[in-house]
Amino acid sequence: MDLQQMILANVSLGAFGIILSLIPVVYLINGKRYRLKINRYFFGIAVSNICMIIGALVNWLIQEPAESWEKIVHVAFAELYYVSSAFILYFFAHYIITYARIDGKPRRICLLSVTAVCAVQVFFVIVSLFTGSVFYMSDAGYHRGPMFFILQIIPLFCYLLFIVIVILFRKQLKKREMGFFLLYTFMPLLSSMGQLFLQGLAVVNVGVELALLLILVNIQFEHEIALREQEKVLAEQRIDIMLSQIQPHFLYNSLAVIHHLCEENPAKAKKMLKEFSEFLRGNMYSLKAREPIPFERELNHAMNYLYLEQQRLGERLHVICRIQTTAFCVPPLTLQPLVENAVQHGIFHEEEGGTIVISTIETEKYAVVKIEDNGVGIEKAKEYPDFGDHASVGIDNVRSRLKEMVDGHMEIESSDRGTSVTLWIPWNDI
Repeated sequence: MDLQQMILANVSLGAFGIILSLIPVVYLINGKRYRLKINRYFFGIAVSNICMIIGALVNWLIQEPAESWEKIVHVAFAELYYVSSAFILYFFAHYIITYARIDGKPRRICLLSVTAVCAVQVFFVIVSLFTGSVFYMSDAGYHRGPMFFILQIIPLFCYLLFIVIVILFRKQLKKREMGFFLLYTFMPLLSSMGQLFLQGLAVVNVGVELALLLILVNIQFEHEIALREQEKVLAEQRIDIMLSQIQPHFLYNSLAVIHHLCEENPAKAKKMLKEFSEFLRGNMYSLKAREPIPFERELNHAMNYLYLEQQRLGERLHVICRIQTTAFCVPPLTLQPLVENAVQHGIFHEEEGGTIVISTIETEKYAVVKIEDNGVGIEKAKEYPDFGDHASVGIDNVRSRLKEMVDGHMEIESSDRGTSVTLWIPWNDI
């Protein structure tokens, strides 16, 4: 194959690669799917792929830059090629770690490692403009520099890291997801081997793009279907919550107390009416919310509820707050149903009443919320006729939405001396 035929073949492969890359870009722009964080990472991979292919195309079209402007263009697009390849690794690291739901220290170590080596690649590529360390340009065209091996070691390191991630966190992936992620990491290596037998043909980019499309079709599409199913379940849960929140006895009791206070203590009745309206407004806001809300807002809603119950129960209900942090988000109607259970099925059945303690603390991995009461405990509460399905529906909904919306979990400990509910909410700082 002569030079002209090789140039034509590589330009054709590059154009084909760009068309393949545009498929996920159009898909993610359509319907504004890029708004989802994991989709933005996939979008970054696809756009970086396009930029890398364009960089390679221009350098194939300008083989022997004679004019100064040709050299400038050649160098600029060579820079684009190598910088874009670093961003592909960066975005793919975020994509696979987010998809596999890796958090805490492993997440930080993996992302820091990939970010660091990608930054090293970008640094050397930029410095190479002045030193020719990894590549340089002459009248004869493009040449590799003495430190070109850096541009080979960094992708190899990243792809090996991706393989390790897939293997170590395989329990968090389905077998087909593992297969396609491994295919994406092995594809550049297989394409490079194929290129040995197809001298001069740039098949690596096309191989990588085909692997990306396989991920789009077999993983990303399935992920979106799962999200839709998840949204359907959450919508059904919102209906369950709405029905469980419409508690006639609580509404009647609150209105009865307000009616009584209108004659006995108008100022207190006015304050209670304000808290009652705030509670109802908070309920309606939470039922409409589709995303996690600031914990402080959920705490205020729970405190509105507790204030109303204190007016009804008087000295039988004491509330203690030990809040160390509110800088995190929770699913709407997470705290209030748990507090309600503590009052209705714990404290209410104690003759002398009891105390509810709401506390939050920070750990390295989690924001921890604890709701404690010194009531009769869950097992004894089940003996009373008013326990019903309301309590179990509220707890099950909180547990499910906590997992689906913020990847958190809930632990319950109960005895005849009271109940403790602990919510573990991972920090979402990346």
